[in-house]
Amino acid sequence: MNTSPRIAVILTQVATAPATLKDVKAFTNLGLSEIRDRIVSGQPAVVEEMFSNAWYDERAEQLLTLLTKWQDEGIAFEVREVAEDGDLADGAMISVEVLQNIIEAGRQ
Repeated sequence: MNTSPRIAVILTQVATAPATLKDVKAFTNLGLSEIRDRIVSGQPAVVEEMFSNAWYDERAEQLLTLLTKWQDEGIAFEVREVAEDGDLADGAMISVEVLQNIIEAGRQ
């Protein structure tokens, strides 16, 4: 189990556009077959640890930019906030706007 809170992003369309797969690959550095397997099985395509140095340095902004882009393009996805030691399946669904508020609160 992970001891840090995380953000998990689940793409909810099994037939995912190649551009979306490319976005996930660029963000996660995972292979395309692993990304596709995650999507087909309903697992998160993106899992990002919150409140780490990388989160504050750039990852939070990169994630927010990616999700805003997908939202603008009408790509179907869920964002889940997973508590410390929590299972990904138990994460609470949040909106991109709530994620943005979390990120902005962390800047202060």
